[in-house]
Amino acid sequence: MAHLWARTESGDWEAVKVEGDVFALVSGPQPVAQPDTDGAALCRRSTPGGRETWVLLSRPSVDLRLNGVPLQTGIRVLEDRDAIQLSDGSPTYFSSERLAEVELFPGSPEPVYCPRCKTEIEAGTPAVRCPGCDSWHHQSETFGCWLYAERCALCDRPTALDAGFRWSPEDL
Repeated sequence: MAHLWARTESGDWEAVKVEGDVFALVSGPQPVAQPDTDGAALCRRSTPGGRETWVLLSRPSVDLRLNGVPLQTGIRVLEDRDAIQLSDGSPTYFSSERLAEVELFPGSPEPVYCPRCKTEIEAGTPAVRCPGCDSWHHQSETFGCWLYAERCALCDRPTALDAGFRWSPEDL
């Protein structure tokens, strides 16, 4: 799930979860869940091939910079850690980083096997999709595969459900 890093009134960075398939950036860029056509820029979610992609759209008359460069074409596919800045505000950072969370496995046309225990994950059972490598792991009372070790079975992502984001603009 995408989010934006925006400064709070106190000057701290806060991750703002993006809800829905569209949001607007207005002065002092905070996401607006139900945008109107007067927004300075609009972001739309698309899921080609099942991968979440966000497209930034802006009118030519809007002074908008992406990673410090004017958005001259009025359209750009956003990438993780892109800096979006309107002329009258501080930058907001787009992030595609997800947090690990237990959810019901949605199922798949092909069998999906847990990389830790090597057994099939059944649709509708509690599981965690690794934010690092997208592999699914069991996480139920019967199979506690995600929390079994400190790291994902296939990558170096920590398995703590409260691990938080690995990157924030404070790292810049």
